[in-house]
Amino acid sequence: MSAWSGSLPPPGEERSEFIEDKGVLLRHGSSLALMALVSTALNESDEFGEVDPEDDWKKWTEGRPELKLYYGALIDPSRDGADAVACILRAVLDPSTPGRASGRNRIIIDYVTTRKAFRGKGLASAAVSFVEQAAAATGSNCYVLALEESCTYWMGQGFILEPSRRLTARLNVFPDTHLLRRAADPPDEGEASDDQFLEARRQLEEEGSDSGEDEDEDEGEALVIALSLLASHPDAAERDASRALLLKAATNLTNDPSNPKYRRLRKQNAIIAAKVVKVTGAPEVLACMGFEDAGDEWVVRDDDV
Repeated sequence: MSAWSGSLPPPGEERSEFIEDKGVLLRHGSSLALMALVSTALNESDEFGEVDPEDDWKKWTEGRPELKLYYGALIDPSRDGADAVACILRAVLDPSTPGRASGRNRIIIDYVTTRKAFRGKGLASAAVSFVEQAAAATGSNCYVLALEESCTYWMGQGFILEPSRRLTARLNVFPDTHLLRRAADPPDEGEASDDQFLEARRQLEEEGSDSGEDEDEDEGEALVIALSLLASHPDAAERDASRALLLKAATNLTNDPSNPKYRRLRKQNAIIAAKVVKVTGAPEVLACMGFEDAGDEWVVRDDDV
């Protein structure tokens, strides 16, 4: 990116930056024109066609009137009108307050999508990179609300599952998403006023659904936590090698569950030792796949098929 001013425009305005290596124009801010552009693109996208941006924003601001929306759009200058919109992003700004011990602002990405014609060019990554730069320039922690199926992608981008239940209750306003924080950012435990959201979430959990659905939710949460631990492993090469092995193990077990060689991983095996035993979070991912720790090996029991 070139010539970024390093600051965000005032509320109701927008700025433009040219991303040289992508050949696109980045419009960002909170002007009415940009808000309409991003909202329309969201409704026309494959992933978020059912989204009602106005209804979603009501959920965000319920008990949180200080939050502000921020928009970004990557524009192909060689095209006109709606056809020029290549990638869009919507984020929520949560400014710091005197009661916030961390003293940090927060930027939460809640939607990002690239139109089909522009996919494979790294535009979504460029948009997220801009948000991360903006977060660094404004003293903000960077978060994302991710659907379960996209958590692995975000963890690969350096995000981890937010461990604070209080902060999660404040910022994760949707039932089908997880709150992830950029691993490089300092912890933020939220503030006392956020306990109202935590209590409301506890009440919903107590009212609950049937036990089968609760069990599914617990298993999904365990997998996200395990993947978050894996994403925190400090060595990128070891982390990637572990992910590849775990994916292969899961694929083998799914395709041929009765094959005994796919149901047993010996810890003394050099490959398993290097790519599972020594890698943070890898054993937890195996546990989510049905492997039990049997001392010198991990085993899938007959009743776990």
